[in-house]
Amino acid sequence: MESCKHIDEWTLNRYADGELSGPSAAAVRQHLRSCAICRREVRLIRELSAALRALPTPNPPDGLFEEIYPQEAGSAAAIPFPVAQAQSIAFSRRLVLSGAAFLIAGIAAVLVLTLGPERAMAGASTLRFHYEEPGALTLRYETVSPLAAEPGVRARLRYWVPDSLRFAQTEPGYRVVELSREEPGVFSGAVALPPATVYAVAAVEHLDGNYIDRDFGRSWEYLKTDAEGRATLDARLYQVLAIADLSPTRAVEVTGQALSEYPERPELWAALLLYGRGAPLEDTGETPPGAHRERLERMDAAARLSDPGPGEMHALSLYARLLGREDIESHWQTELSATHPRHEYASQARLESILRSPTSRAEKLEALDRSWRLAAMPSVAQVGLQLSQESADPARTRTWLDRYAAEPVLRDLRLDVEVAERMMDTPALRTIAEEWILELLNGSADWLGAARPLRQTRTNFDVEAAESRARLLLLLGRLRLARDDRAAAAEAFENAARLSWQPEVLVELAGFHAEAGSAHRASELLALVRTDPVIPLAPHRPAGEAHVPVPTEDRLEDARAAWREHLASLLLDEPITRTAMLQTATGEETRFREVTGSEVTVVIQSLRPGYIPGESLDLLRANAENLEPAGVRVLPVAVTPDPATEPEAIVDGGIDSIPPFHYDKRFELWDALGAWREVQYSVLGRDGHLKYRGEDITAALRVALMLGDELALSKN
Repeated sequence: MESCKHIDEWTLNRYADGELSGPSAAAVRQHLRSCAICRREVRLIRELSAALRALPTPNPPDGLFEEIYPQEAGSAAAIPFPVAQAQSIAFSRRLVLSGAAFLIAGIAAVLVLTLGPERAMAGASTLRFHYEEPGALTLRYETVSPLAAEPGVRARLRYWVPDSLRFAQTEPGYRVVELSREEPGVFSGAVALPPATVYAVAAVEHLDGNYIDRDFGRSWEYLKTDAEGRATLDARLYQVLAIADLSPTRAVEVTGQALSEYPERPELWAALLLYGRGAPLEDTGETPPGAHRERLERMDAAARLSDPGPGEMHALSLYARLLGREDIESHWQTELSATHPRHEYASQARLESILRSPTSRAEKLEALDRSWRLAAMPSVAQVGLQLSQESADPARTRTWLDRYAAEPVLRDLRLDVEVAERMMDTPALRTIAEEWILELLNGSADWLGAARPLRQTRTNFDVEAAESRARLLLLLGRLRLARDDRAAAAEAFENAARLSWQPEVLVELAGFHAEAGSAHRASELLALVRTDPVIPLAPHRPAGEAHVPVPTEDRLEDARAAWREHLASLLLDEPITRTAMLQTATGEETRFREVTGSEVTVVIQSLRPGYIPGESLDLLRANAENLEPAGVRVLPVAVTPDPATEPEAIVDGGIDSIPPFHYDKRFELWDALGAWREVQYSVLGRDGHLKYRGEDITAALRVALMLGDELALSKN
């Protein structure tokens, strides 16, 4: 095997053995992103290492090394990595590689036979799935990411099993397994899944839950295959369902792939039209509605002559609705409800019919009750709860709340908080609201549980859970204050203050303390609001502010110190290589370090062309005038440009401080910054180190402004 012209053999051996650390290891990782020769060599070294452990290592004759590898005068490696000890180990392996080439083919054949067909590549990482026996899924994870040196990693999986009544994900559908390190960069483990599992999606993470490897945001997937090695239809349908929840853009991609295997399935054509929003179909050049309507009519005619299942009936109905064919939609909804009344899709059809009907709220609730008794579906419980709350009927609300609470599917803590807030708005329901709030507060948010999405870090999950609990405590404080139980209200409010850094929470607490005569505490809380580096002060003025002393400069400085301490808990200090090649809107290539320079930089990475979430744009608009004085720049990066949108569209929309998109077509920056979501925010400090990586634009801007200019913490 010939040496790589970029990195010498000894360095690659040390890297494969996990002996490099710090900047040297990071430089090798960055080089491997773009060098297939070195990447292949590292992979081969690792594969051979495991096989060679069982073989005796021959002792070379004296002088053989000098004969095979003579020193050349003036030779030097392109990258000046220090050469380590352990040369004898590297030499022995090199001797076997050069003297026993037949062993390579033998080991490669064994690997092909044992690893199985399900393999997903992620550039820097690979996760392989293999069913050793029914219900036992083995996982083998190989990586050159920062996880390579860890003693172990964790895989989190969601899986789908076809259900006779439901298509959507049901419980149980979640597993966690720790993968043990076989050697640096290679981990393995096994997890028990139901034998009927047709689809699973996985993410690999650091054991602390704060670094996630997800195949460039797409996640690794297992799909059940048929005798010919083709993914089954059920596997493809659940794949589309799962991916659509993560990324509509990716859903269009996988749906197109599924259509190449199952071209006459209405479920897939409806999904393509739904997630593609009627965009031109790239694989065929067809555009709706013409070609789609012809296809719908052909499928409709064929289905009426056969015996379609509930999934196909629902898909035909949905496809017809998207194309404006009410006659076909009505026919298949009627057929579905008549032949499969207990199926989830029939329940959805009834729910839509009930909501569209001109009947009274009471009549709709009665119809929902009948539908629930026929098929207890989560969506019916959610709508029934909302309508019963609007009717201010305690008995009905309690009934529907029990039904809602019994169904974990489609629920999360934020939705639970909204349920409590709606009940709080109705005096007749406040007793039920208090019971519900206390029940939620007595529960715990398990970051290892199914409530945490595969794409979410533990830190962000904990922050969201803390903010949700703070909102619940705020509601509890209001209830107790309404009963004139000021001591209990104060306790709830203070507990909320310890959990939340959101201005609306702090403002309400300041107002409570101002009215209660605790001007000192009110002033402390108001000082935190006024020194928040991001959220504008104007919308957040407490009731009773006239009774709150204006915070002194000393108090404002204490508040700034509190913000610095809080934001320091979010800080990373990860050295990264800034050599990723980016492309400008005009097609020119530039290095990431040339774009960022020595400025504090907020990097917005998006898998969707030209896309930044609306709420993020609003926050950037509100804080645009603070960014430049603080020495903070914003850099939006997508993978590819949107051919239908000008790259400068966002800038022209009124955010002049944001430059046009750059493009990370080879995922180099994606990998360097450890991105894992469809949209992710990172902050680089002036030293070029990664200071923040996460899903929260507010936290990213707070960290950036703190790093850029501490004076920006004050908004007096």
